[in-house]
Amino acid sequence: MTIDEVTAPGAESTEIPAFIVTAMTSQMRAVLDTQAARAAECTQAGRRAVQAGMDTETARLAAMRAEYRAERSFWNEGGPTMADTVDEVIDTAGAQVPIRIHRPTAEAVLPGIVFLHGGGFTVGDLDTHDRIMRVIAAESGAAVIGVDYSLSPESKFPQALHEVAGVIDHLVRNGSDLGVDGSHLAVAGDSAGAMLTLGSALLLRDDAESIGLDPRTFSAIRALLLFYGGHGLVDSASRRLYGGGWDGMSREDLDSITTEHFGSAADASSPYVDHLEADLAGLPPVFIAAAGLDPLRDDSEALHVRLEEAGTPVDYHLYPGVLHSFLHFGRMLDDAGDVLSRSAAFAAAHL
Repeated sequence: MTIDEVTAPGAESTEIPAFIVTAMTSQMRAVLDTQAARAAECTQAGRRAVQAGMDTETARLAAMRAEYRAERSFWNEGGPTMADTVDEVIDTAGAQVPIRIHRPTAEAVLPGIVFLHGGGFTVGDLDTHDRIMRVIAAESGAAVIGVDYSLSPESKFPQALHEVAGVIDHLVRNGSDLGVDGSHLAVAGDSAGAMLTLGSALLLRDDAESIGLDPRTFSAIRALLLFYGGHGLVDSASRRLYGGGWDGMSREDLDSITTEHFGSAADASSPYVDHLEADLAGLPPVFIAAAGLDPLRDDSEALHVRLEEAGTPVDYHLYPGVLHSFLHFGRMLDDAGDVLSRSAAFAAAHL
């Protein structure tokens, strides 16, 4: 199967439009050829995860998450070797939240970058984004702390947001116990993780005490790294032009956040979700990376403008010939390596 034959199981009219194929870099097209060649293998992994006796919804989630893990496993091979990697659990927001700390050097205490994985709030974990975290750690010299927040639909908004804010607060207060300098932190995330990154910073700035956190925690956040997140647009040119079964970013996929992640439609209006309507003044410096062929491209571009208007330092980069989720594809895609290097340097400069 080649890029021109990529389809999504069970979907109709999922061939990639010619104007999108033409706009892709040759490396991005090669990535999709690799994805297509592995599709059956990943589907089988999803089927194996379904066990007898599961109800329909449990089976759906098990298959979806196993397929996503299988798909990402190929892209997580290789990459930098860490001096030390430990898995811990943080008790916060009424949950036991797993974290993974990647330490690129043997120094006793390092500044930290909290990393929040993407996956539409429904898939993803510490393994699916492991190489991304290791690359950022190696390039920045900081410890990278991945957060395995609770997924939807089992947990609804704002549970994941509160868990993320709680982990950041814990690192500020107790980071030295984990070899992390809690006074020098950055927060980073891709896709849904980018939404949580900015949302958690706004929550810690404006309302930390309402969920039992220290209002001084916000001052420890020295930079935010946002990779192709959604920030509040419900319609845009990029949403009309891009996304489909080939990249898991169809209109139906995006709309599913309302039903899977939000407890009610009103949650989409929260300033911790609709960032374009939030007060963006007084935030730490922000790095933004957007994918040119991504339905969420215009969210990043609009946020860039809004941050500049608010007087918040922002470093914006558009990678025109790639799709959403391109950070994962560093084994084949130079743009992935470039954005990770740039963002890590940005974090290091502010840490």
